[in-house]
Amino acid sequence: MYAPLKCLIVGSTLTFAGLPALATEEGAPVAPEHAPTAVVRCIDTGRVPVTADEAQALPLRLVGFLGCGDRVSIIADHDGYTLRIRANSGQEGYVARMYLNSDSNAVVPMTKKAPVSSAHVDNGIARWAAGAPGCDEFISHGRHVESITANGITVQVSVQDSGWKYRANVAVSNQSGEATSVLPGIVTLDELTPNLRSLYAVDSTKLAHTPTHQVLWTIVDAVPSRSAVADYSGSVSDSERLANRTSPAPDYLNPRLELASARRSGFDRSESIDVQSIALKNTAVLAGQITAGVMWFERDSSAHELSLRVPVGDMVFDFPFSFEQKK
Repeated sequence: MYAPLKCLIVGSTLTFAGLPALATEEGAPVAPEHAPTAVVRCIDTGRVPVTADEAQALPLRLVGFLGCGDRVSIIADHDGYTLRIRANSGQEGYVARMYLNSDSNAVVPMTKKAPVSSAHVDNGIARWAAGAPGCDEFISHGRHVESITANGITVQVSVQDSGWKYRANVAVSNQSGEATSVLPGIVTLDELTPNLRSLYAVDSTKLAHTPTHQVLWTIVDAVPSRSAVADYSGSVSDSERLANRTSPAPDYLNPRLELASARRSGFDRSESIDVQSIALKNTAVLAGQITAGVMWFERDSSAHELSLRVPVGDMVFDFPFSFEQKK
Protein backbone atom coordinates (compact mmCIF):
# COMPACT_ATOMS: atom_id res chain seq x y z
CA MET A 1 0.00 0.00 0.00
CA TYR A 2 1.26 3.42 -0.80
CA ALA A 3 0.65 6.28 1.58
CA PRO A 4 1.31 9.58 -0.18
CA LEU A 5 1.92 11.70 2.89
CA LYS A 6 4.52 11.39 5.59
CA CYS A 7 4.13 13.46 8.73
CA LEU A 8 6.47 15.05 11.19
CA ILE A 9 6.02 17.73 13.83
CA VAL A 10 9.02 19.93 14.47
CA GLY A 11 9.44 21.69 17.75
CA SER A 12 7.18 19.50 19.86
CA THR A 13 8.39 18.62 23.32
CA LEU A 14 7.38 14.99 22.79
CA THR A 15 10.36 13.10 21.36
CA PHE A 16 11.78 9.61 21.54
CA ALA A 17 15.42 10.36 20.81
CA GLY A 18 16.57 8.59 23.96
CA LEU A 19 15.25 5.21 22.95
CA PRO A 20 17.74 2.40 22.45
CA ALA A 21 19.13 1.53 19.05
CA LEU A 22 17.66 -1.33 17.10
CA ALA A 23 18.74 -4.84 17.28
CA THR A 24 22.03 -6.38 18.07
CA GLU A 25 23.22 -9.13 15.79
CA GLU A 26 22.06 -11.83 18.17
CA GLY A 27 18.59 -10.70 19.09
CA ALA A 28 15.61 -8.43 18.76
CA PRO A 29 15.56 -4.97 20.36
CA VAL A 30 14.54 -4.78 23.96
CA ALA A 31 11.89 -2.24 24.88
CA PRO A 32 12.84 0.18 27.67
CA GLU A 33 11.15 -0.42 30.99
CA HIS A 34 8.92 2.62 30.56
CA ALA A 35 8.59 2.64 26.78
CA PRO A 36 6.43 5.47 25.41
CA THR A 37 3.16 4.43 23.83
CA ALA A 38 1.16 5.58 20.84
CA VAL A 39 -2.31 4.97 19.44
CA VAL A 40 -2.87 3.72 15.89
CA ARG A 41 -4.87 6.10 13.72
CA CYS A 42 -6.35 5.16 10.34
CA ILE A 43 -6.08 7.66 7.48
CA ASP A 44 -7.01 6.00 4.20
CA THR A 45 -7.61 2.44 5.32
CA GLY A 46 -9.34 0.40 8.02
CA ARG A 47 -6.08 -1.19 9.13
CA VAL A 48 -2.40 -0.25 9.23
CA PRO A 49 0.43 -2.44 7.89
CA VAL A 50 3.32 -3.58 10.08
CA THR A 51 6.45 -4.51 8.09
CA ALA A 52 9.63 -6.43 8.79
CA ASP A 53 11.88 -3.74 7.29
CA GLU A 54 12.38 -0.18 8.42
CA ALA A 55 12.34 1.24 4.88
CA GLN A 56 8.99 -0.37 3.98
CA ALA A 57 10.24 -0.96 0.45
CA LEU A 58 7.86 -2.39 -2.13
CA PRO A 59 6.70 -5.08 -2.25
CA LEU A 60 5.94 -4.77 1.45
CA ARG A 61 7.34 -7.50 3.72
CA LEU A 62 4.29 -7.68 5.97
CA VAL A 63 4.42 -8.88 9.56
CA GLY A 64 0.73 -8.19 10.05
CA PHE A 65 -1.79 -5.40 10.54
CA LEU A 66 -2.92 -3.14 13.37
CA GLY A 67 -6.47 -1.93 13.92
CA CYS A 68 -7.63 1.63 14.39
CA GLY A 69 -7.24 2.64 18.04
CA ASP A 70 -4.77 -0.11 18.94
CA ARG A 71 -2.17 0.96 21.49
CA VAL A 72 1.48 0.08 20.85
CA SER A 73 4.82 0.53 22.60
CA ILE A 74 7.58 2.41 20.79
CA ILE A 75 10.67 0.21 20.85
CA ALA A 76 12.97 2.44 18.81
CA ASP A 77 12.81 5.73 16.95
CA HIS A 78 15.61 6.70 14.55
CA ASP A 79 13.95 9.95 13.45
CA GLY A 80 12.91 8.33 10.18
CA TYR A 81 9.66 7.67 8.37
CA THR A 82 8.93 4.57 10.47
CA LEU A 83 9.20 3.52 14.12
CA ARG A 84 9.68 0.04 15.52
CA ILE A 85 6.70 -0.89 17.65
CA ARG A 86 5.46 -3.74 19.82
CA ALA A 87 1.72 -4.45 19.88
CA ASN A 88 -0.11 -5.80 22.91
CA SER A 89 -0.18 -9.17 21.14
CA GLY A 90 3.63 -9.19 21.20
CA GLN A 91 3.87 -8.57 17.47
CA GLU A 92 6.85 -6.38 16.54
CA GLY A 93 7.72 -4.51 13.37
CA TYR A 94 7.78 -1.12 11.69
CA VAL A 95 4.85 1.28 11.29
CA ALA A 96 4.83 4.58 9.40
CA ARG A 97 4.98 7.52 11.80
CA MET A 98 1.94 9.10 10.15
CA TYR A 99 -0.25 6.27 11.49
CA LEU A 100 0.71 6.81 15.15
CA ASN A 101 -0.75 9.39 17.50
CA SER A 102 0.96 10.28 20.75
CA ASP A 103 -0.97 10.35 24.00
CA SER A 104 -1.50 14.07 23.39
CA ASN A 105 -3.33 13.16 20.13
CA ALA A 106 -0.58 14.67 17.93
CA VAL A 107 1.26 12.70 15.29
CA VAL A 108 4.38 11.18 16.84
CA PRO A 109 7.09 13.79 16.14
CA MET A 110 10.64 13.55 14.99
CA THR A 111 13.40 15.03 17.08
CA LYS A 112 13.88 18.72 16.38
CA LYS A 113 16.94 19.29 14.23
CA ALA A 114 19.04 22.34 13.53
CA PRO A 115 17.44 24.43 10.77
CA VAL A 116 18.82 24.09 7.26
CA SER A 117 20.00 27.29 5.58
CA SER A 118 17.64 28.74 2.99
CA ALA A 119 18.40 28.96 -0.71
CA HIS A 120 18.31 32.29 -2.52
CA VAL A 121 14.94 33.00 -4.15
CA ASP A 122 14.99 35.34 -7.14
CA ASN A 123 11.61 36.49 -8.49
CA GLY A 124 9.97 33.48 -6.89
CA ILE A 125 12.49 30.97 -8.31
CA ALA A 126 14.95 28.96 -6.23
CA ARG A 127 17.56 27.36 -8.50
CA TRP A 128 19.80 24.50 -7.46
CA ALA A 129 23.57 25.01 -7.51
CA ALA A 130 26.18 22.72 -5.98
CA GLY A 131 27.42 24.05 -2.64
CA ALA A 132 25.08 27.05 -2.60
CA PRO A 133 23.20 27.87 0.64
CA GLY A 134 20.11 25.70 1.02
CA CYS A 135 21.21 23.33 -1.77
CA ASP A 136 22.19 19.73 -1.15
CA GLU A 137 22.93 16.60 -3.16
CA PHE A 138 23.32 12.95 -2.24
CA ILE A 139 23.02 9.44 -3.61
CA SER A 140 19.84 7.55 -2.68
CA HIS A 141 19.55 3.95 -3.92
CA GLY A 142 21.90 4.70 -6.79
CA ARG A 143 20.08 7.87 -7.83
CA HIS A 144 21.68 11.31 -7.72
CA VAL A 145 19.29 13.53 -5.75
CA GLU A 146 19.25 17.32 -5.86
CA SER A 147 17.63 19.10 -2.89
CA ILE A 148 16.61 22.73 -2.35
CA THR A 149 15.35 24.23 0.91
CA ALA A 150 13.80 27.70 0.72
CA ASN A 151 11.53 29.46 3.20
CA GLY A 152 10.92 26.24 5.12
CA ILE A 153 10.03 24.15 2.05
CA THR A 154 12.37 21.36 0.91
CA VAL A 155 11.98 19.83 -2.55
CA GLN A 156 14.08 16.85 -3.62
CA VAL A 157 14.20 15.31 -7.08
CA SER A 158 16.04 12.75 -9.17
CA VAL A 159 15.69 11.99 -12.89
CA GLN A 160 16.23 8.72 -14.75
CA ASP A 161 16.04 7.64 -18.39
CA SER A 162 14.11 4.38 -18.75
CA GLY A 163 14.90 4.09 -22.44
CA TRP A 164 11.21 4.77 -23.07
CA LYS A 165 10.23 7.72 -20.86
CA TYR A 166 12.02 10.02 -18.47
CA ARG A 167 11.09 9.37 -14.85
CA ALA A 168 11.25 12.04 -12.13
CA ASN A 169 11.04 11.18 -8.43
CA VAL A 170 9.78 14.14 -6.40
CA ALA A 171 9.48 14.70 -2.64
CA VAL A 172 8.26 17.82 -0.84
CA SER A 173 8.68 18.47 2.88
CA ASN A 174 6.79 21.38 4.40
CA GLN A 175 8.37 22.85 7.50
CA SER A 176 7.23 26.40 6.76
CA GLY A 177 4.50 26.50 9.41
CA GLU A 178 1.74 26.96 6.84
CA ALA A 179 -0.03 24.63 4.43
CA THR A 180 1.15 24.62 0.83
CA SER A 181 0.09 22.90 -2.38
CA VAL A 182 1.73 20.45 -4.78
CA LEU A 183 0.19 20.23 -8.26
CA PRO A 184 1.84 17.73 -10.63
CA GLY A 185 0.00 19.32 -13.58
CA ILE A 186 2.27 22.36 -13.43
CA VAL A 187 5.55 20.50 -12.89
CA THR A 188 7.63 20.84 -16.06
CA LEU A 189 10.64 19.15 -17.62
CA ASP A 190 12.39 21.15 -20.34
CA GLU A 191 15.19 20.10 -22.63
CA LEU A 192 17.75 22.91 -22.89
CA THR A 193 20.38 21.32 -25.14
CA PRO A 194 20.84 20.30 -27.87
CA ASN A 195 17.20 21.26 -28.49
CA LEU A 196 15.11 23.81 -26.62
CA ARG A 197 11.68 22.32 -26.01
CA SER A 198 9.26 21.13 -23.38
CA LEU A 199 9.00 17.41 -22.66
CA TYR A 200 5.37 16.77 -21.85
CA ALA A 201 4.24 14.87 -18.77
CA VAL A 202 2.61 11.48 -19.32
CA ASP A 203 -0.63 10.62 -17.54
CA SER A 204 0.04 7.82 -15.05
CA THR A 205 -3.37 6.27 -15.82
CA LYS A 206 -2.24 5.70 -19.40
CA LEU A 207 1.05 4.17 -18.25
CA ALA A 208 -0.85 1.81 -15.98
CA HIS A 209 -2.55 0.28 -19.03
CA THR A 210 0.49 0.12 -21.28
CA PRO A 211 1.22 -3.52 -22.25
CA THR A 212 5.01 -3.16 -22.20
CA HIS A 213 6.13 -1.48 -19.02
CA GLN A 214 9.50 0.20 -18.74
CA VAL A 215 8.27 2.73 -16.21
CA LEU A 216 10.78 1.70 -13.56
CA TRP A 217 13.68 0.62 -15.72
CA THR A 218 16.81 2.74 -15.69
CA ILE A 219 19.41 2.88 -18.41
CA VAL A 220 20.92 6.24 -17.41
CA ASP A 221 20.76 8.33 -14.23
CA ALA A 222 20.81 12.11 -14.60
CA VAL A 223 23.48 14.06 -12.73
CA PRO A 224 23.79 17.78 -11.91
CA SER A 225 24.58 19.97 -14.90
CA ARG A 226 28.18 21.12 -15.05
CA SER A 227 27.02 24.74 -15.23
CA ALA A 228 25.28 24.35 -11.87
CA VAL A 229 28.38 22.87 -10.28
CA ALA A 230 31.13 25.19 -11.50
CA ASP A 231 30.04 28.44 -9.84
CA TYR A 232 30.26 27.13 -6.27
CA SER A 233 32.40 24.03 -6.49
CA GLY A 234 34.96 24.82 -9.16
CA SER A 235 37.21 21.84 -9.86
CA VAL A 236 36.04 19.78 -6.87
CA SER A 237 35.15 16.23 -7.90
CA ASP A 238 31.67 14.74 -7.55
CA SER A 239 32.82 12.42 -4.77
CA GLU A 240 34.40 15.32 -2.84
CA ARG A 241 31.20 17.36 -3.11
CA LEU A 242 29.07 14.46 -1.92
CA ALA A 243 31.42 13.82 1.00
CA ASN A 244 31.39 17.48 2.11
CA ARG A 245 27.77 18.58 1.94
CA THR A 246 27.36 22.22 2.98
CA SER A 247 23.59 22.19 3.61
CA PRO A 248 22.75 18.54 4.46
CA ALA A 249 19.06 17.62 4.40
CA PRO A 250 17.27 14.36 5.28
CA ASP A 251 16.47 11.96 2.44
CA TYR A 252 12.74 12.54 1.92
CA LEU A 253 12.63 10.29 -1.16
CA ASN A 254 13.44 7.27 1.00
CA PRO A 255 11.63 5.06 1.79
CA ARG A 256 8.51 5.98 -0.16
CA LEU A 257 10.31 5.83 -3.50
CA GLU A 258 12.83 3.14 -2.66
CA LEU A 259 11.11 0.78 -5.02
CA ALA A 260 13.50 0.37 -7.50
CA SER A 261 14.43 1.11 -10.81
CA ALA A 262 15.72 -2.08 -12.30
CA ARG A 263 18.49 -2.09 -14.85
CA ARG A 264 17.21 -3.21 -18.19
CA SER A 265 17.96 -6.87 -18.80
CA GLY A 266 16.23 -9.58 -20.78
CA PHE A 267 12.52 -9.69 -20.10
CA ASP A 268 12.50 -7.98 -16.71
CA ARG A 269 9.17 -6.24 -16.23
CA SER A 270 7.59 -3.93 -13.70
CA GLU A 271 3.93 -4.84 -14.17
CA SER A 272 3.71 -5.85 -10.50
CA ILE A 273 4.05 -2.21 -9.46
CA ASP A 274 0.83 -0.22 -9.14
CA VAL A 275 1.89 2.80 -11.19
CA GLN A 276 -0.96 5.01 -10.06
CA SER A 277 -0.26 4.33 -6.39
CA ILE A 278 3.26 5.73 -6.67
CA ALA A 279 2.43 8.65 -8.98
CA LEU A 280 2.77 12.18 -7.58
CA LYS A 281 -0.69 13.41 -6.55
CA ASN A 282 -2.41 16.78 -6.29
CA THR A 283 -2.30 17.47 -2.59
CA ALA A 284 -2.28 20.10 0.12
CA VAL A 285 0.83 19.56 2.22
CA LEU A 286 0.10 20.69 5.75
CA ALA A 287 2.77 22.11 8.02
CA GLY A 288 5.05 19.28 9.14
CA GLN A 289 4.00 16.91 6.37
CA ILE A 290 5.79 15.28 3.45
CA THR A 291 4.50 14.05 0.12
CA ALA A 292 6.37 12.09 -2.53
CA GLY A 293 5.65 10.51 -5.88
CA VAL A 294 6.79 9.76 -9.40
CA MET A 295 6.17 11.55 -12.69
CA TRP A 296 6.94 10.44 -16.24
CA PHE A 297 7.80 12.64 -19.20
CA GLU A 298 8.30 12.22 -22.93
CA ARG A 299 11.86 11.31 -23.86
CA ASP A 300 14.35 12.72 -26.33
CA SER A 301 17.24 10.30 -26.80
CA SER A 302 19.56 13.17 -27.74
CA ALA A 303 18.77 15.32 -24.67
CA HIS A 304 21.81 16.55 -22.79
CA GLU A 305 20.83 19.44 -20.47
CA LEU A 306 17.46 19.38 -18.71
CA SER A 307 15.59 21.65 -16.30
CA LEU A 308 12.99 20.17 -13.94
CA ARG A 309 10.79 22.83 -12.37
CA VAL A 310 8.57 22.02 -9.38
CA PRO A 311 6.18 24.80 -8.29
CA VAL A 312 5.27 24.59 -4.60
CA GLY A 313 3.06 27.28 -3.12
CA ASP A 314 4.30 30.63 -4.41
CA MET A 315 7.79 29.41 -5.32
CA VAL A 316 9.30 27.47 -8.21
CA PHE A 317 12.15 25.05 -7.46
CA ASP A 318 14.41 24.70 -10.50
CA PHE A 319 16.72 21.68 -10.82
CA PRO A 320 19.38 21.48 -13.57
CA PHE A 321 20.28 17.96 -14.73
CA SER A 322 22.28 16.42 -17.52
CA PHE A 323 22.82 13.04 -19.11
CA GLU A 324 26.53 13.61 -19.54
CA GLN A 325 27.39 9.93 -19.59
CA LYS A 326 25.37 9.33 -22.76
CA LYS A 327 27.36 8.27 -25.77
